[in-house]
Amino acid sequence: MKKNTVLWVEIVFAVVSILVLSFVESDPGSAMAALRVYVLAMIGFTGALVIAVRFYQRQHSSIDISRICEMVEQVDVPAFIWSNDLTTLYTNQAMDELLGIDESEDPGDTSVLLSHFFHSIGISPRDAGDAMVGETLERSCIVDAHGERRYINWTTSLLKQGTQAALFFTIGFETTNLERAKLSLTAYAQSLKKSQNRYQVSMKLSGIGILLCESVHDIYFVSDEAMQFLGIDKNEISFVDFRKKLHPDDRILFDEYLSKVRTVSDQSALPTPRSLELRIRSHAGKPYVWYSYHYHENLLTADGIPIIGGALVDLTEEKQKDATIERLAFLDEVTEIANRNKLMHDGEETYRICKAMDTCGWIMVLDIDRFHIVNDSYGYENGDKILRDFAHILCKYTAAGGFAARVSADNFAIVMHDYTDHGDDELPGRTLEHIRQDMETLSTGEFSSLSLTCSAGFARIPTDGGSFHEVLEHAEFALAMGKGEMSYVMGYDANMHREMVDQGEMEKELANAIEKHHLQLYYQPKVDIHTEKIMGAEALIRWIKPDGTMISPNVFIPIAEKTGMISEISHFVLCEACQQNALWQQMKLTPIVMSINFASGDFYQANVCDVVKEELYKAGLQAKWLELELTERLALGDVNYTVQQMNALRDMGILLAMDDFGTGYSSLSYIQLLPLTLLKLDRSFIIEIETDTVAQEIVSAVIKIANSMQIETIAEGVEYPGQAEILRKMGCDYIQGYLYGKPMTAMEFQKRLEINTYGKELGT
Repeated sequence: MKKNTVLWVEIVFAVVSILVLSFVESDPGSAMAALRVYVLAMIGFTGALVIAVRFYQRQHSSIDISRICEMVEQVDVPAFIWSNDLTTLYTNQAMDELLGIDESEDPGDTSVLLSHFFHSIGISPRDAGDAMVGETLERSCIVDAHGERRYINWTTSLLKQGTQAALFFTIGFETTNLERAKLSLTAYAQSLKKSQNRYQVSMKLSGIGILLCESVHDIYFVSDEAMQFLGIDKNEISFVDFRKKLHPDDRILFDEYLSKVRTVSDQSALPTPRSLELRIRSHAGKPYVWYSYHYHENLLTADGIPIIGGALVDLTEEKQKDATIERLAFLDEVTEIANRNKLMHDGEETYRICKAMDTCGWIMVLDIDRFHIVNDSYGYENGDKILRDFAHILCKYTAAGGFAARVSADNFAIVMHDYTDHGDDELPGRTLEHIRQDMETLSTGEFSSLSLTCSAGFARIPTDGGSFHEVLEHAEFALAMGKGEMSYVMGYDANMHREMVDQGEMEKELANAIEKHHLQLYYQPKVDIHTEKIMGAEALIRWIKPDGTMISPNVFIPIAEKTGMISEISHFVLCEACQQNALWQQMKLTPIVMSINFASGDFYQANVCDVVKEELYKAGLQAKWLELELTERLALGDVNYTVQQMNALRDMGILLAMDDFGTGYSSLSYIQLLPLTLLKLDRSFIIEIETDTVAQEIVSAVIKIANSMQIETIAEGVEYPGQAEILRKMGCDYIQGYLYGKPMTAMEFQKRLEINTYGKELGT
């Protein structure tokens, strides 16, 4: 029934009521009759209205419930319609599966089924309506037909309230997976809580700190223990601030680590444990402490973000033990910096890192110019002091990364990191200039008259070689290119490499030259300083190619020594020199002493005396006209064996000379042990003898010592009369140099001997 119809009927009844009341006073009888009719009409209309409303409600309630049932059937979550008297039950497919009702089966007694369901979720069936309407029953657990525990939140709405029973609609939302996750987390939290105290105690007792970071961020999470190590007051530190706390020499290792942190190529790969040993300083002014950082590169979270980090362990005690061992193996005793072993060890690591990170560095090999003058003039104790001071100067230029090492004697090396993008080609030269300026400060006090300089060769890491050893060799080769020059500096380049490759070809050519007798002896006169007469000659090897090109001994002798061909050359020199000297004597020319240089490999042969004796016999030359020149380094290689060999040669009557005297480091202390007949003063002293008072003092002292031991002296490299005059006044016996003749062929030397003997050349 429409609401408007009822409203109009009520308006009509109201109007009639007003009319009846208006007739009460004027016509009471009619009014009472009208009132009776009105009351009866009202009773009839009200009854009809009640019947119509009931009919309307029954019709429309049936339609709504039918539509709701259709909707419930479409829902894929458990849902059902029920009455609180447990006589009505309508379930959808999801609810049937939950209750274990098959489609072909009769659900049976609904009251039993509903009672069992409500009991399973912990509610009294009779109170279910009041308990569930308007409330959400959360996390109720029910065991389904398969025996699995399922957690469902139930929501109930009132559909119809009858006089005897009410009709309800209930729908369930499953939270089983969520509940299982909560249970797992609860169990894990309980386990974690139990182990937390053990973890904290173990961390404190073991001295282990934790550093963690996500690869997408440049910040470390820092544990409480690591905060103490780093000297920070919060549980995080940026990569930049962490790097500042590292020792400069360790920062390049950390940079390599960061490159791996920011680039995770295979997130599916298992974590690979790695470790770094880093020196960390908690605060400025405090000493660096060694820590081992043992970390994993990829610890993936559930969302796929890599976590990098691990344990930071104090290595102080271990490093103190290692330091003692390392000091013995890797530290130079005199300068207290790295030795050659340490240079090779750390150099290979530097080379590997530079190559891996596509960065570069430099190695510079330095040699103190004429350092032997320091030892000979000021003593070895002062010489060691100069070496230590020079080492400290080099270390000054490794503060930004790198290290210095003593390679041998006065030979040093410095490895420098280059942090520029494309390499600073001026860095080695600029650093060397600073080093030279600092060296000038060493010429003070007792060294005030000493001029200290150094020469250097350098090469780039890693581009100038296939390994650190090769790069070092190239730097040493660059230094050797300027051997003999003061304050020399040279960088390695590809041309040098090609020259080294060409040495291979030269080895083949040298072998061919020996076989085809392309080697020839030249002779340089030795002159008596008082009579200016030739008293001897030094036989010097020359390689003259068929086209007339002459190859310097400085080029092919090192190759011969390296390849072992030096023995053949030495034997040729010995044989040719003896025969030539014997020939000149047969020509009745003034007898002279023939000097030859002996290679170290030949001198240390057990049968060296037999070899020399045989060649003298073949040539018919007396032993007193043969002189063997030995370098100081060769003579002092094995002192006991050297003395034994030299005594055997002297017993034969052969003369013995020490060549390049003064260029070594133990000259004066060993000279009295060796049966020498002649000392050759190195040309490096003679070059500046006219202007350098130190050189004058050294030469004068050596001549006096030699004279006191009845050893003759000869100065080589004499080029000017002034030099000869100074040597004459000092008491030197002989002179050799361009002043009296350059090395010459046998025929040219023969003419000089004829003049020396007869005052003129024969046949003129």
